[in-house]
Amino acid sequence: MSIVPLSPWLAHRPRRGATVVDTVVLHADEHEDIEELVRELRHKDASYHYIIDRNGAVLKCVPFSAVAFHCSNSYGPHEASRGVSYERDAHGGFIQHSCINDYTLGICLLNNGAESYPKEQIEACQFLVRDLKTPLPKLRYITSHACVAPGRAVDPSGFDFAHLAKFAELEIWVPEAALA
Repeated sequence: MSIVPLSPWLAHRPRRGATVVDTVVLHADEHEDIEELVRELRHKDASYHYIIDRNGAVLKCVPFSAVAFHCSNSYGPHEASRGVSYERDAHGGFIQHSCINDYTLGICLLNNGAESYPKEQIEACQFLVRDLKTPLPKLRYITSHACVAPGRAVDPSGFDFAHLAKFAELEIWVPEAALA
């Protein structure tokens, strides 16, 4: 698997203090090609750390040492212990406007949710996530955009998280409130 760095990087900011990155948030986007998605992300000042094309090509968009802007109003593995409420408004946004970008990595698969995930794309994702554990030894969770932004996001629809979690030796995170 080869990883091609994007130049210049997409929008990002430094991580604060000694933030521990322990969660990967998997996204999916329906754009036809990476170039089109990158143009849109630049226009919106949004970003992912990595984008994985259907053919398995991996584009590194933001260094993992920086915060990418892939989840806005979101709720992840640490919000409950920080006393952040899971209460949401009528539009699905969290009342306390929490955001998990500080301690997460965002990985986006080019896929519209109706198509199957090509073998090359799945394998690239598996190896990328597993290999990220070397520079990020505290990596513990894998989750989806749909889990951290329920009601607003549904991606990546149909992705086999159990297989990825087992391959990368990570725990799947879903909000306890969603299990109730």
